[in-house]
Amino acid sequence: MSHQEDDVQAEPSTSTDGTKPAILDGGFSISMEKFFSIISQIPNGKVQAECQLCTKKKVVISGTLGATSNFKTHLKRLHPESLNDFERHKTESGDEDENDETEEDGLSFITIDSSEEEVSEGGGIILPPHVRCATHTLSLVCTTDAKQAMKDSPTLSRLNNSAMGKCSALWNASKRPKSAELLLEVTKEQLKTPCPTRWNSLYDSLNQLSHLRDKPPEMMAKQQLPAFKEVELDYLGEYCKILRPIATAIDRLQGQISCYYGELIPTLFAVQSKLHKLQVSDLRYTSPLLQAILGGFEKRFSSYLELKMDVNEAILATATHPFFKMRWLPPRLSGEKKRIHQLILHSAEELGLVAESETASSNLQDDEEEDFFVFSAEETEVWERPEITSHSKAELETLHFLEDTRKDLLSLELYPLIKLLFARFNTTLPSSAPVERLFSFAGIIFHPHRRRLTPEIFEMLVVLKGN
Repeated sequence: MSHQEDDVQAEPSTSTDGTKPAILDGGFSISMEKFFSIISQIPNGKVQAECQLCTKKKVVISGTLGATSNFKTHLKRLHPESLNDFERHKTESGDEDENDETEEDGLSFITIDSSEEEVSEGGGIILPPHVRCATHTLSLVCTTDAKQAMKDSPTLSRLNNSAMGKCSALWNASKRPKSAELLLEVTKEQLKTPCPTRWNSLYDSLNQLSHLRDKPPEMMAKQQLPAFKEVELDYLGEYCKILRPIATAIDRLQGQISCYYGELIPTLFAVQSKLHKLQVSDLRYTSPLLQAILGGFEKRFSSYLELKMDVNEAILATATHPFFKMRWLPPRLSGEKKRIHQLILHSAEELGLVAESETASSNLQDDEEEDFFVFSAEETEVWERPEITSHSKAELETLHFLEDTRKDLLSLELYPLIKLLFARFNTTLPSSAPVERLFSFAGIIFHPHRRRLTPEIFEMLVVLKGN
């Protein structure tokens, strides 16, 4: 035993051909260069050895001179066909695997080249497709694209800077207690102030000032600030008029009640329609701003507005939503009806959802959201049944669903196949705002005075706060 301990502390020797020994197992040097080769060693006996069997990328395993459990585990996981050969080499060297299990918990792999990922026997890891936050993209339209319009139009830029500067001075004054009291006497309500991370809060603040059109002169006089000019107030009114569709869309998509993925495409079509209608309105100052916003909007959401193949999941989420079905399609895309119908059937078959199921009945209706969305006149009529050659159960159920005039979610109980598709494709959130809101709740709960909360209690408190 003492002989082995002396050998463990020894530095790895060099073989007769000048190469480093592959590994030291149980204190004895064994020539296994086809398995591992030592690339570094520190005095306390720890080594790093490179696997010679990993050809796609360089993998370095950490271990010690007195045990081979880490190296053996690596072979079990990635090279099981070489494990018996490894054991045979150990047996021929007369080594006893007394310490094989001593370092199982200390196993560590260092990936040098990550250009190629490991693929398990059951196939690689498949992540869901990346979906950009729709509310963040809409905010970029109102900030980045709007700034470009300001750069291209010096007159608009000067007017915008002048009006926004006076608004900022008023908002800063409202944060001071004495000034806030004076403003409250004039407005009879608390002034809203914009949040730097939320563009729609800027819209809400400007919209409030726009509605208080007769109050700003008195408010500025009370604070001894430069008064608003009439042209600046007109500009703020037009600014809010142009951006109202986008601000409304952001509020809808980042809501907590009806934040289904299926609402995204109809909301985008509604915004596009409202922006096009504003082009024929009488805008004295903000026409360049409208063109920049409309161009940026259509560019950033081109895949959704043209119903390209990469947004098929969003299309299915909308088509399986009882409130929308096919009514959201604008006249220019009416030829997409057959494709969407076939897409529903193909997705059901691909996901293995085509099966006979019992149905239930429901008679509830809810039409309160008709005002925001834009539906063409022909889409308000009954769905036009396409001609089909085979009357499979899935086809009949899909056609009955599209012809159904009910718009409430409970009507899905009548259509088990559509219900499964609805749950599958409407799980995605169109906005990251609910997730960010959840993190905010966690920050509110986990404050310095409650640092001793257990993970279980903390999780329950966050769930209660979020629901």
